[in-house]
Amino acid sequence: MIRLHKSDEPKVLSDNAAAWTAEILAAYDSGGKPTEAQLTRYRHEDIKKAIIAETHGKCAYCETKVIHSQPGDIEHIFPKSLDRTKTFEWQNLTLACRTCNANKSNKDPNSEHIMDPYKTDPLDHLVFLGPLVASSGSIEGTNTRTILELHRTALTEDRQHALERHLLVYSEVSRNDLPVVVRKAIYEDFVAREAAAGAEYSAMNRALIAAMESRLPPDILT
Repeated sequence: MIRLHKSDEPKVLSDNAAAWTAEILAAYDSGGKPTEAQLTRYRHEDIKKAIIAETHGKCAYCETKVIHSQPGDIEHIFPKSLDRTKTFEWQNLTLACRTCNANKSNKDPNSEHIMDPYKTDPLDHLVFLGPLVASSGSIEGTNTRTILELHRTALTEDRQHALERHLLVYSEVSRNDLPVVVRKAIYEDFVAREAAAGAEYSAMNRALIAAMESRLPPDILT
């Protein structure tokens, strides 16, 4: 889980959000119910494209590359079931994998202290120890980890597989039979790719890079 930044609101949303919201509220106020099409207009292609771009195609919570294996759900950070006026609010929309979306469900993130990665730097509250994630001791870290199950077995195993691939890079960088210029190039490419916001599990990757830095041959870092 890393800090995210909201991109510009898609034109289709800025042009229509107010009217779409008024339409569904009117339907509820009259004792009826909006149609499925009216309720799910936030799934518009332009809206989803913008959300995928700002999240790098990753779940905003667990950092799994959801677009590699599933469509990804448009997630309402504050559940639309608790506040219908937020159904089409741009600041309230992000991308989530099915598991995190189901775990978060309709819980109030404010009262449950579930972190919003657009407002809070998750790394102030979560600590990565290899593939394991722990709370730094804050209620936000503890509740976010627990409620979203950021320590779930399948996710931890997937991070472990990624970690093992990364450690092969450190083996290459430490080889004395390779020229320094080659080892530097390997390491710099690794850091550029895996510490980037778009990398899968970049929070874990950054923790690994920081932990291993003091163990690298000095000539690799200079």
